[in-house]
Amino acid sequence: MAHMLDMTTGQAAIAYVGEAPWHKLGQRLTDGADLETWRREAGLAYTVQRTPVLFQRADAGAADRIEAMEGRDVLYRSDSGSALSVVSNGYYVVQPGEVLDFFGKLAQAGGFVLETAGALSDGKRVWGLAKVNDGAPVVGQDTVRPYLLLATSYDGTMATTAKFTAIRVVCHNTLTMAAGTGLNVTGGQTEQDTTEGAVVQCVRVPHMKKFDAGAVRQQLGIVLTAWDRWLVQARLLAQVDVTQAQADKFMADLLLSVQATPKGRPQPDVRASRSYKRLMDLFGGAQIGADLCGTKSAWALLNAVTDYVDHERGRSDDTRMTSAWFGAGEGLKLKAWDAVREIAVKAGAIEPA
Repeated sequence: MAHMLDMTTGQAAIAYVGEAPWHKLGQRLTDGADLETWRREAGLAYTVQRTPVLFQRADAGAADRIEAMEGRDVLYRSDSGSALSVVSNGYYVVQPGEVLDFFGKLAQAGGFVLETAGALSDGKRVWGLAKVNDGAPVVGQDTVRPYLLLATSYDGTMATTAKFTAIRVVCHNTLTMAAGTGLNVTGGQTEQDTTEGAVVQCVRVPHMKKFDAGAVRQQLGIVLTAWDRWLVQARLLAQVDVTQAQADKFMADLLLSVQATPKGRPQPDVRASRSYKRLMDLFGGAQIGADLCGTKSAWALLNAVTDYVDHERGRSDDTRMTSAWFGAGEGLKLKAWDAVREIAVKAGAIEPA
């Protein structure tokens, strides 16, 4: 099957309320469904178990001996017995049920509503996405809502990550709320997060540290302040006019920043690439919601990039979604945010950081 949604139980491991997510697959739940229903319908009704790595030597006299590999464990699913990965025995596992419980406690505190949860890649990654509030318009009827994403992995590909993201209602583009201080929670203490430059309003817990849900929720208590700050800046971007020459330089510089240099060959002209031409088309009015945000502002410039990353970049819906939330697509959007913010600073609309 082309998509990465976990199908171990025979149905797509995703549950949601409201509009169906990107694959139009999964189980629609009623508002207010309890966590046990979420756990069952989202395909998260399993635990991740561990056992030492065993091997059988091939040398003479030892062929019938099974030995354990010191310091290494296999993680596997309790329901199917399928192996997920080999990790060190110091690898802390955040169970699928803990991800849902995290949102359950936030909902009890008020304001948070779980909207989507599920598993990817045979259960190697699980996530939940909760709406913080109903959002507000940036310009006219162009409404953006704040969400909280919590995700973890069982194959070492990502730390347990809780972060805020803004979703543009008209097109479901995800916009990083890069307008504050990033925090990396490490064993209950916090430190500046410098792992990915502009990534902010994000808490990462490496798997070599125990996940303290209470500490993470406490640190994420800054969301409403962060949201207000981000919304102010987004509204200011909508008031900054961008010329065609500025847009041209912006798109070219953005693509050059992620373009690999061919070994022994000259750098190709980025303006001749399909990516550049499509981004300029999107800025020129082809993006979803262009009728709401116009085609001449820094806000429209940012949304051209998010539209491209979330809906067009990559080979499939899965690779786009994973990249936009956790990978290269997210990095590209962060670079775009910094670049449009710099345009607004030069225009005198926003104070320098």
